[in-house]
Amino acid sequence: MIWLFVGSTPLLANESAKVLRLAVIYVEEPPFVYTKNSSEYLGIVPSLARALSRELGMRLEFLPTARKGLEQSLIEEKADMTWLSPDWVMNKDKLIFSDSVFLHREFLYSKEPFVESSDPLDWLQDKTICIRQDYQYPSLNRFFEDGIARAVKVSSQVPLVKLLVKERCDVMYVNEFRESWMIASLGIKHKLWRSSKALAESDLGFIFNQNWQTKMPQVNQALTSIKASGELDTIIQSNIHPKVFSKIASN
Repeated sequence: MIWLFVGSTPLLANESAKVLRLAVIYVEEPPFVYTKNSSEYLGIVPSLARALSRELGMRLEFLPTARKGLEQSLIEEKADMTWLSPDWVMNKDKLIFSDSVFLHREFLYSKEPFVESSDPLDWLQDKTICIRQDYQYPSLNRFFEDGIARAVKVSSQVPLVKLLVKERCDVMYVNEFRESWMIASLGIKHKLWRSSKALAESDLGFIFNQNWQTKMPQVNQALTSIKASGELDTIIQSNIHPKVFSKIASN
């Protein structure tokens, strides 16, 4: 019997235990996850998963999965882990959660400064909001239902920021990392303003199947090391500002 040591605690390293299977969403969502040449996975999540597998001494495998199937792939033990917020899952009692890796925050963005207020009502009154057509937006539903604002639902193939700059909508609603990536990768020159607070925020981390219950101390220790070393910050910045980091790497 072979044992794999992570820190001071041994993990059983049979053939199946040497592989860390990540259920990754089919839909490309840069800078979080996307593919190169339809094969190589890139983005914050794959990079972080590779760092975690390295720290655990395991080989990473990607399992492309539909969003609705991410949880079930863990429950059925087809995958070891996926990347979600505890706020976004249905079967919390059947899943194991790592410590939070970073905060997922969604803001409003506009071509004009927002009024000085902490009330989203003041930002959204009589506004059109660019959002993704296939996503759920609990933080915006009341504004749509009450007729305060109107949704402009956009295909995932169309960058929201381009529609905002072209004034197809008054504001866009998006995660802060994704906004930074769009600005950098699309070369947007127009200045954008951000709402003074996020309308929604959730802790993001890895979610595991029940077999990982006893291994979570090692997982969390590995994630702490990745943060403390500065590797997490590098992963995030290199993905939301790809052109900047590619120039640095080439020098």
